Amino acid sequence: MLPALVFLAIMAGPAQPVEGAPSPPPPGEGPVILFLVDNSASLPPLDPQAERVAALEKMFSFLKGYRYRLVLFGGRNEVYVDDVSRYRNDGQWTDFYSAFLRARELQQGYPAGTELKIVLVTDAIVDPDPRDWPDLPPGWDARSHSMRKTVELVSEMKLPLYVMLIGDPAGEVTGRDREQSPGFVLDLVRAANGAAAAPLAQTVAAFFKDDGVLLRKFVYRVPPAEGLAKIEPVVKRIAAAPRAGIELRIFGYFVLPLLLILIALLGLLVRSFPGPGDLEVLELAADQPLHLVTDRIHRSPDGTWSTQGLCLVEDPRTAAATVALLSSEPELTGVGLDTSGLDPRDQALLRADLDGVRRSLEAAADSGSREDKIHALNLDYAARGLDPREAARVLASSAAERARIPALDFVRAKAHLALHEALRKQLVEPRVQLTVYGRDATRRELAVGERLRIGRYGFLVRELAKGGRKDLRLVLYYDNVPSLLGLKTVLPDVFQRAFRFRRSRQRVVS
Repeated sequence: MLPALVFLAIMAGPAQPVEGAPSPPPPGEGPVILFLVDNSASLPPLDPQAERVAALEKMFSFLKGYRYRLVLFGGRNEVYVDDVSRYRNDGQWTDFYSAFLRARELQQGYPAGTELKIVLVTDAIVDPDPRDWPDLPPGWDARSHSMRKTVELVSEMKLPLYVMLIGDPAGEVTGRDREQSPGFVLDLVRAANGAAAAPLAQTVAAFFKDDGVLLRKFVYRVPPAEGLAKIEPVVKRIAAAPRAGIELRIFGYFVLPLLLILIALLGLLVRSFPGPGDLEVLELAADQPLHLVTDRIHRSPDGTWSTQGLCLVEDPRTAAATVALLSSEPELTGVGLDTSGLDPRDQALLRADLDGVRRSLEAAADSGSREDKIHALNLDYAARGLDPREAARVLASSAAERARIPALDFVRAKAHLALHEALRKQLVEPRVQLTVYGRDATRRELAVGERLRIGRYGFLVRELAKGGRKDLRLVLYYDNVPSLLGLKTVLPDVFQRAFRFRRSRQRVVS
């Protein structure tokens, strides 16, 4: 009984006592591993260099810090729990159903949430006693029926199952996987572990010789000549916590290179200008329309040649659209007015620009003389009380019409324009007019945020501002760009801007 006492000294786990077996020791830490060891006469020794009991105890010594239980099984009446001295390989039968049934009894003795794993050590030869299976369905033998019931029981237990196949495969137990597992063993691990035990997953896990979080190896073959030298790393591997080693290596060896190649390929396919998020800059001068055409070979200002996007043409008959800057600013210096009786301060305001008019009124009201303050306040009052439409009519009048307009009314209209932002924007700010030719011909004025279409491209007006080399800068944002396989439409704009491998995302239309 000495080996049994040694086994009991290292056992751990809160299980219910089993009649006729030693009592389990106090609980330890970590997962509980249930060893189901085949005790039939057909099982080869665990190690050719050691006695059977000594080899079993040596296998348990690899599990320092882990809790485990032992179930020795042969036939239905040859099942022993936590008694290593019974390991004699003298069982007359091999009934796997009885072994898993006893394992389920042990499982039920642990609190809910306890982590348990099952390790089956066997040669996978199924040989139940027919007398233990009296009620067989028609057409079934004891062996086939016990295998089916065992698979159902394992599926109900919902515990991870690992199998160590001892000895060389022979005859009917020869399988097609890397470990040459019999079909019964493969059915067991699939029932217990689900999709993680699929043949492809097991092949990948075996190739990398490591267990991951999603990919774990569940079947191991232990040749008779290797014994404990092979069992030790297997037992440690089963007991250890999952690591993401396999997944990281698969990602590093296969997924990451393929991903980089795919990104580079997609980047090259969407590299050409234009793409979503690219900008076309039109520099406009007053009363000098630009005639635009799409997808014609042209040379960009940076010296590169392009066959896509917008370019300029001289002949409007070949253009797809025309963009014109309409200068609508009225003449505001009072040409045509009779200023003979006009106050010198009002004459000075006629010569000033709109910002100058505003500054003059503010300066007179703040620091001018008493007369200047009275004049500024009267003009401010009269200007603010003027109807915007009347002010616009007076300011837009021709030189001939101004001969009949009092000069003071013109000064008040100009002061109203200087103080009224909405009217100032309407009369003074430049306007951009777009004319599109063809089947969907349109003519309209552009404003920031509007959408438009020229040829096969969709644009968004991003900016309308003074600047550049001419009077106004019109910036068009490519919103819809047709391309090969529709990649520039399907791929997100952020991806295209990040991986198209070019320095600039804007160009001046030339």
